[in-house]
Amino acid sequence: MSPDGLEVRYFERRDLRGAIAFAEAGGIAVHRNFDRYHGTLSPRGIPMNRPFLHVIGLRPELQAWGARYGLRPEWVQPEKRRRVAHYDVFGERAERLLENLGVATSGA
Repeated sequence: MSPDGLEVRYFERRDLRGAIAFAEAGGIAVHRNFDRYHGTLSPRGIPMNRPFLHVIGLRPELQAWGARYGLRPEWVQPEKRRRVAHYDVFGERAERLLENLGVATSGA
């Protein structure tokens, strides 16, 4: 449980369905994405480096969680086929998040 009362859980690459279901139930899912974006620029012009994560949640919960970690509300990627939205989190910020969740980052 995070300090703001939101349950946060890590999900491996192959468990996207589990991550989405957890987020749709009100949790914050940290889902490991493929690192194929390494070295490209984000839509905001920021270089994206490994590791690459999606942080998934219902928009109000996601924005509340993001505010604690310096993520701006306008950075939320919109809902599409699901009720959940997500942040793209990468590089040092992603490494810190994984460390806080107790997830090994080397070789991930």
